[in-house]
Amino acid sequence: MHIEAVFRPLSDLEKAIGDLYAQWASVFDDDREAAFLFVKMANEEKGHASLVDYQRRVIQRNPALSGDVDVDLAVIEEALRETRALRESPVPPTLAEAVRTALWLETSAAESHYRNSLQSANPELERLLSCLGSEDRGHLGRLEAFAKSRGFTAEELAVSRPA
Repeated sequence: MHIEAVFRPLSDLEKAIGDLYAQWASVFDDDREAAFLFVKMANEEKGHASLVDYQRRVIQRNPALSGDVDVDLAVIEEALRETRALRESPVPPTLAEAVRTALWLETSAAESHYRNSLQSANPELERLLSCLGSEDRGHLGRLEAFAKSRGFTAEELAVSRPA
């Protein structure tokens, strides 16, 4: 597939995750630490989307960077659908559910970015995906530390697809 076809869904996913985290920051606004965690991650996800959009513009301006890549968009599109569905849920999650879902999202995104960066023959896209994967792993660490500080059990946080 052409490299430009990768950027729109990738940017949309980063924005959707950021919007979900911003929504959760509002849900947990009475819990200062939880709200801060989700606000910070929301802002970082929006920064990731800006990075993807910037990279898309760089490649559009330089035809030498353009071309076909082997990227699994199905994983990205599935995560995007699930993230949007979570935002539309009429029932807000508990804090443990939100943390568990965020862990799932970040794990899925990190794995997808990593797998796609390995498949990519384009060095620019590989760097971008590697950077995003690294950021996702940072979010995982932050979420795990938060969960530990709150005493969430492994059962409460078993990372699986959101219900």
